[in-house]
Amino acid sequence: MEAAEDTEFLDAMHAANIKGALVGVESVTPEGLKDVYKEFNAAGDDLVERLRTFRRHGVYVLGSFIFGLPSDRPETFDATALVAAQAEVAFAQFVMLTPYPGTVDFIRWEKNMGASPVKIAGIPITRRWLIPPALRPKVYWPHPSMSAEEVRQRTQSVWDTFYSLKYIWARSGFIKSIRARLAFVLISKIYRQMYADTGIATDSARVSRSARWARWLAKPCQRLFAAPPMPHLKLPEPWSTPTPVEQISPAS
Repeated sequence: MEAAEDTEFLDAMHAANIKGALVGVESVTPEGLKDVYKEFNAAGDDLVERLRTFRRHGVYVLGSFIFGLPSDRPETFDATALVAAQAEVAFAQFVMLTPYPGTVDFIRWEKNMGASPVKIAGIPITRRWLIPPALRPKVYWPHPSMSAEEVRQRTQSVWDTFYSLKYIWARSGFIKSIRARLAFVLISKIYRQMYADTGIATDSARVSRSARWARWLAKPCQRLFAAPPMPHLKLPEPWSTPTPVEQISPAS
């Protein structure tokens, strides 16, 4: 997010053929930013302006937002969807709060679980990455005012709204070619299937079907993300030729 304060840096990114950047917005409210220890991030109108700054300098944003924070309320979901639209981010991902090992939240979560945490398929929920994917819960962190299912449904609703054909087409307006705009729509739909249907849906058949479609469609779209070659860029001499050690294969 701090990159928006350095327009020379954004111009350098654009000159280096960097088309986009993942920006960890996390939350659109001051209370949510406090929950994730990111009070230095902007919120409200200031946040919208900073995200627009990326686009003005030719760098398109994949905004990342977290739902299920303790301060979140039902209206937070609509507010987040509105900010994502107003900020004109090219893509967005709306993830549910998940405690990762090594973080403050994970330590607190594990401590609250006590000596006998809930087990799924014989595996403690605090070791969720070992639980078979089909059996993993969608929400791990208990919310003070919403049920896990409400958080899941409201998160899914934001995905559905942001990646509806109407809003995708509107976001593609910065693209001049109709063919490229259609490609943008296709990529947007693939992205939604890969992350929303496979990560948030509770229907295992829907998850399997979405994953299959995403795999089939993603490969031909991959080349759209590749920047043209820049043959004039060369590595400094000391690193341009592999040393004898680097030429030894792992098998040998």
